[in-house]
Amino acid sequence: MLLRTSSRAAILMLCFASSHAALAQATSGTPSAPSDSVTATDTVEETPATAGYGDIVVTAQRRSERLRDVPISITAVTGDALAQAGVANVRELGNLVPGLTFTTQGTFAQPTIRGVQSSISVTGSENPISIYIDGFYQPNQVANIFDLPDVSRVEVLKGPQGTLFGRNATGGAITIYTRDPSFVPTGDIVVSDGVFSGGGSHRSNEFTAKAFLSAPLVEDVLAVSVSGYYDKIDGYLVDDRTGRGTGEVESYAVRGKLLFKPAPGLRFILAGFADHRHDDAAASAAPLRGNTNAQFYPPFLISTKPYHLASELKDSVVPTRSEHRGATLRAEFDFLDAGKLTSLTGYTFADSVTTSDIDGAYAPTCPFPRCLLYNVNYGPSRTFQQELSFASEKFGALSFVAGLFYYHDRSDSTTNLNPPLNPDGSLVDGGVGLVRSAATVRTRSYAAFGEATLDVTDRLHLIGGLRYSVDKKSGVGKRGVAGVPFAFGGLPTSHRWTPRFSARFDITDVANIYATYSKGFKSGVIDAQGFTNSPALPETISSYEVGTKIGGPRYSFTAAAFLYDYSNLQVQFFNGTRTLLGNAATARIIGLDIDASAEVAEGLQLRVAGSWLPKAEYRNFPGAVAFLLPNKPTGMAQTVIDASGHRILKSARLGGSISANYSRTIGLGLLEANATLAYSSGYNWELTDRVKTVRHAILNGQLALTPSDSDVRIALFGKNLTGQHVISGTLLAAQIDGVEYTPPRQIGVSVGYHF
Repeated sequence: MLLRTSSRAAILMLCFASSHAALAQATSGTPSAPSDSVTATDTVEETPATAGYGDIVVTAQRRSERLRDVPISITAVTGDALAQAGVANVRELGNLVPGLTFTTQGTFAQPTIRGVQSSISVTGSENPISIYIDGFYQPNQVANIFDLPDVSRVEVLKGPQGTLFGRNATGGAITIYTRDPSFVPTGDIVVSDGVFSGGGSHRSNEFTAKAFLSAPLVEDVLAVSVSGYYDKIDGYLVDDRTGRGTGEVESYAVRGKLLFKPAPGLRFILAGFADHRHDDAAASAAPLRGNTNAQFYPPFLISTKPYHLASELKDSVVPTRSEHRGATLRAEFDFLDAGKLTSLTGYTFADSVTTSDIDGAYAPTCPFPRCLLYNVNYGPSRTFQQELSFASEKFGALSFVAGLFYYHDRSDSTTNLNPPLNPDGSLVDGGVGLVRSAATVRTRSYAAFGEATLDVTDRLHLIGGLRYSVDKKSGVGKRGVAGVPFAFGGLPTSHRWTPRFSARFDITDVANIYATYSKGFKSGVIDAQGFTNSPALPETISSYEVGTKIGGPRYSFTAAAFLYDYSNLQVQFFNGTRTLLGNAATARIIGLDIDASAEVAEGLQLRVAGSWLPKAEYRNFPGAVAFLLPNKPTGMAQTVIDASGHRILKSARLGGSISANYSRTIGLGLLEANATLAYSSGYNWELTDRVKTVRHAILNGQLALTPSDSDVRIALFGKNLTGQHVISGTLLAAQIDGVEYTPPRQIGVSVGYHF
């Protein structure tokens, strides 16, 4: 069946590519020959805004290549395009990237690509969608909800990246590249002010300031850059106990880089960063349709409207404090005509504290453990990683990438159930709850990888790659205030091979078709909260993809059909007092992605991108856990169901976006207009189909003017102009169907200065 499905898809894609390639030749005249300027030794810092659609350069295969020459599905977006579309943080990337949905589980970042995702949020857990910043893996899910103040470009790689981005990239990788220092003095400063309103929210202000500055210190040898970001939201949530606004958010970040070129072909970039986030809105969940067991303990107050909250906690919010800092060193050495050796050395520190009111309502008489406060310190987490890789030049028809990778992480956590509160609802400083526990999870990973490209002919190109990974995890826990440390939940050492094989055929110089088989592996997760020997076992995925890519100076088109076979899909549920882990035996996903861009008239660019998942289901999941109505004083009944045939959670059947960009010089200066409409058919969050993100369309827009002979840009922007209430995060437990929403409508003004 699998071979028949893949063969049919390949035939369809071949016919589709051939017809569009013919159209491309007819509309663009003589096709341009592939550029020879993109090689293994090129360092690509950002794609110029003037680059042709088919000439966008990416590093998805650890070398600089045109996007259309890479035989995998990639969405590449420049920093300017992100700003025009109103994408200010990673949670908004799904507005531009087909197949990507960025959700949260409490304070944990949980992106989904093509239905591949994780619901696990415990100490030491990682996501199957790997996030990289400047080539460095970001393992901590709590630290992966961040802003994008100094981005050069973002590449979203879809499908298993088990060869070159092997650390848990089961479903794909989000690779973010920040701006590097320049030997030409340059800088950007942008200040914006916006107002949230409508939809039942509290009218609230948001002030944002960001800057990037770069200058040479020694001509052509030493340069420095520094970027900074500050964001403050007064709070668009409503505390139903007081009627006042609540949900304050304040965050800041700083990044510094030093570029050193001591000799031709030798390049070092030393970077340091720090960010802090105080967020009272990120995990403040209210019961959907009033479904909480707090209703049985009067006097109670239960909020049922979007953006409204009630709790015993101060201001009825879930306070979250997180910090993230680190240092990295990237060293590059060009071996004449042989290739480039790259060393990546990085250390990161992450720490986060959050307090949750599990019943999501004001019910002071509800006893423990039927209602409880959950204070968790996810951290500190300390990560060290080292990678060496070599990307060769072409030796005749052959080129290759090879490397070694080492990773070590220690993640601590402390859980405090029902900590004491002050009269105003704030936590008693240093207060100890009824039950207190601590855990430490250690992860060590080693890997060797290699990938070779063979140009069989001028048109036919073959790629073969393999990664060998060794993964070790262990845990130590301590329960009770004076508890004795004990080992728990150690996983057997995992040894996995993850291959990739691709074939690309260039129909013309601007159009090709490709087929790729790849395999992904995600390491197991131990029960760091429950201290049991019931882990989530390692999961694997096999991917079959066929596609076509077409690109020219004024247009591009990509399409891909794919089939995923999933084994041991990792799952999690919360029984009201602790988190439990498990695996769904098998799952299957079948889908189609498209992404088309064109300059349809002078100054007018259109982009249409979409993802269709007609099938995304658990094939064998007899031991699934669900909570059933009615709710009772003790919470909903926990039951085991056979979810075989049920749609995979958080997998939208249809999603996509339409964007229009227009620019024209008028008497006053350069006028720019942008509009992006993002659509999703919705998805389920749990197996009874009770908690859903319904279908929705979100419109963002911007109108900007750069006066003649000026470096100042003034813009009017709007986000969520359609005023949609979209469930973007959940807290699902035996006590509650807790939900959080994306921000309400926002309209504001920004002023930027570039030099």
